[in-house]
Amino acid sequence: MTAKLLTFVHISDTHLHSDPTYTGEFTTIVPRPGVEAMIQQINDLPFEIDFILHTGDVMTDPQETAEYEMAREVLGKLRWPVYYLAGNHDRADAIQQVLMGRSRDTIRARLDYEFERSGVQVICLDSSVPDPDIHFGHLQPEQLDWLDALCAAPDPRPLVVGVHHHALPLETPWIDRIILDNGEAMHRILLKAQHRLRGVFYGHIHESVVTVRDGISYYSVLSGWFQTRTWHGQEIPQNEPLTLPGFNVVTLTEKDTFVRYYRVKM
Repeated sequence: MTAKLLTFVHISDTHLHSDPTYTGEFTTIVPRPGVEAMIQQINDLPFEIDFILHTGDVMTDPQETAEYEMAREVLGKLRWPVYYLAGNHDRADAIQQVLMGRSRDTIRARLDYEFERSGVQVICLDSSVPDPDIHFGHLQPEQLDWLDALCAAPDPRPLVVGVHHHALPLETPWIDRIILDNGEAMHRILLKAQHRLRGVFYGHIHESVVTVRDGISYYSVLSGWFQTRTWHGQEIPQNEPLTLPGFNVVTLTEKDTFVRYYRVKM
C-alpha cells in the first residue's frame, strides 16, 4: 500500500443564515439542519483527517459581521481545523475576523493565502466580487500575479488549489453565466505547475462534477444545503430530487489522488 501524504475533507456552500426559517428562492429546505448533520457525520468518520477545506458561501448574504458568530458556533463543532475561502454570498472581511480570528489591522480585502500540510502546498484563492448582486467570480491582476509566482517557482511539493467558482465552462448555460470570468487565465497559469498539481477544488454549483483539461483535474462538491442537477446544454435550473447534503474526502499519496463522495443521512 502506498504511503499516505494527507487526507482532507472538502465542504462548501453551507449557506447558513441568521433567519432560522430562511429557505431562499430555489428550495423549501432550511440550511442549518443539513449542515449540522454533515458536521456530525464528518466528526464520526472512522479515520483521522488533517483539515477541512470550506470553499465558500459559508453564509447567505450576511449584512453584519456579527452574523458570522452563528457560523462560528455551528462550524466550530468540527473536530479538525477549517480553512475558509470566500464565496459570492460571503463577506471576506467577516470570515477573516470572526472565523479565522484575524485582528482588524491584518484583515485584507481579498482572502488569498497559502499553507503547507504534510509536505503538500495548498493555495486558496478569493474569487468573490464584493457586490451582493454579482454572482460570477473574478481574480484581480495582482491575484493572478501572485498565483503565477507560486506556480512558476521550482517547488517540488505536491500542490492543491482551492477556489469558490468553477474556472472552466461546464457547458451548462445557466450556471456558466456565473462562472469565474477569467478562469481560462487561471488555468493557463496552473499549467506551469501541472506536473505537481493534484487538483483544483471548488464549490458554487451545488453538485459533484469532475472536469479534466490538459492533465489538470477540477473537482466540485455538493452543498451543505440543497443540490442541483445539471447536464450538457441545460438552460433552466433544476434541483436534484434527493437533495441531501454531501462532502468529499480527498486523500493524497505519493503517486495518486483519491476523491471519495459522501452523502449525509438526514
